[in-house]
Amino acid sequence: MKRIIEKAGTLATIILLSGTFASAQEEPVSKMKNYLEVSYGPQTNLNLQALSAINSDQDQFEFNHFNNLGTFGLRYDHLLNPGFSLGIDFYYLQRRSTGTMTDSSGIQNDAEYIINRFKTQIRLAYHFPISNPNLDVYLGGGIGINNQTRRLLINGELTSSREYPYNFYFPISLRTYAGLRYSFSKHFGANAELGIGGPILNVGFHYRF
Repeated sequence: MKRIIEKAGTLATIILLSGTFASAQEEPVSKMKNYLEVSYGPQTNLNLQALSAINSDQDQFEFNHFNNLGTFGLRYDHLLNPGFSLGIDFYYLQRRSTGTMTDSSGIQNDAEYIINRFKTQIRLAYHFPISNPNLDVYLGGGIGINNQTRRLLINGELTSSREYPYNFYFPISLRTYAGLRYSFSKHFGANAELGIGGPILNVGFHYRF
């Protein structure tokens, strides 16, 4: 499945990049078919109960403080026609949990657990017919690959991967979303998107050409 998605991503990238050469510098606004966007999704502050986990050595973890930097995104969309677009999304998110680790002898240690997530998704969207060429409202979904790296620090010292807590990891990334873009000028504007399977809300700026 992962190999199929990677091949589809390569094909989509070729299709998308080929569209960039079709736009001239003085092309009318109504014919601009490409959007390049940067976005940020604020962290969600939830009152989570302490999270318990163990590792292969049966050490017991109790995490009771959670923090993340929010989600950073980079996106490219190409309008295949006025109603549909094909694009590619890149997301980065870091999650940090702190608490304690109690080893098999009963000694308690400070623990810090960090997960860096990298998501790449192919996205397809439907764009509603709106007469204002500066406003774009859309609904769509995406599928891609979910990668992650992990680090565990015990009393401030980096440990080996054998010490990491057990972690459920799903390599396929799915997302559904609804969003809008508004262009303040011929090329620049702002965008916002609500979704499930990634940042709940992300906002940012775009360049269209």
